[in-house]
Amino acid sequence: MKIKKRVGVVMGLLALFTVTLCVTGSVIMAQAATEEPQEEYVWIACLATLPLFVAHDYPALRQEAERLGVQITFAGPADMNIELENNILEQTIARKPAGIIFMPFSPSSAPIINKALAEGIPIVCVDGDCPESNRLAFIGTGWYDLGATQAKIMGKMLNGKGKVMLSAVIPNNNTDLAVAGYKDYMAKHHPDIEILGVNNDEADIAKAAQLARATIVAYPDIAGFSGIDASSGPGIATAVKEAGRVGDIKITCVDDTPDILQAVQEEVIQATVVQKREAFETWALRVVYFYNHPGYSIGEAFKDVGFNMIPNFITTGTMVVTKDNLDALKEAHEFEKQFVK
Repeated sequence: MKIKKRVGVVMGLLALFTVTLCVTGSVIMAQAATEEPQEEYVWIACLATLPLFVAHDYPALRQEAERLGVQITFAGPADMNIELENNILEQTIARKPAGIIFMPFSPSSAPIINKALAEGIPIVCVDGDCPESNRLAFIGTGWYDLGATQAKIMGKMLNGKGKVMLSAVIPNNNTDLAVAGYKDYMAKHHPDIEILGVNNDEADIAKAAQLARATIVAYPDIAGFSGIDASSGPGIATAVKEAGRVGDIKITCVDDTPDILQAVQEEVIQATVVQKREAFETWALRVVYFYNHPGYSIGEAFKDVGFNMIPNFITTGTMVVTKDNLDALKEAHEFEKQFVK
């Protein structure tokens, strides 16, 4: 009986697949741990504890890492600390992982991204891009199109007239592209809609709410807000509710966190443009893995002479979610919850 129990314990340990999480200061590091050493791929971003990442990015990457038989480690500041994110990238390069998935927030990351490549570590940009660098590829949302999609929705709701304010993280490549897409669409299709500016909410819900409140006071005739980061929508929704302007002031935003979906359910937010986060994170890991393991001799031959077969730019599209199709998205979220750790 004792032998059977010991065998059972050993087998249980061999089958173990857990998440090890450690937080030091404002840095989060977590890894999927298995019974044997494996190739390690590292995901790095600011706001690493953001519920959006924990609920969508992490589960998708864990599942794909398990399928590929590799280890995925998550690292980054818990806040919007670009200098610390760059330091973590430097430290990660020194450990020489098999590959890096990096979410840049500033052109200042470019030299460090280039350093990774110079040391033979494949690195791709995910969610946000750093076109100033030599990164192997960008995998994520087409942010110009995302901005245009929000403008299209807002323009229709306002019947082509009114004042709108945007809310986003500044400076940021994603913001620049989305704002350009938004402005270009409005200029072409709804020239009578006035874009008041862009509030810098710093990816903070409380800040987004504060700025939205001030905007409503300064422009009582404001007709709409469009949020360009995951924190914008909830903050704007709070300010609009407090002002008693639900339905009167229209809101579009980005992503599908629980607070956003609740606001859509209550019709405080009329539409959210949802990124396919699970798709771009999964493809990011596949791309760096494929770089290391082309799987066919022709790909190996091109890689050996400096011409890898990696796509340079992969966009994964978006989904527009309103109260009409909200339940279908919630059903998918319920399934995904079982993989959140």
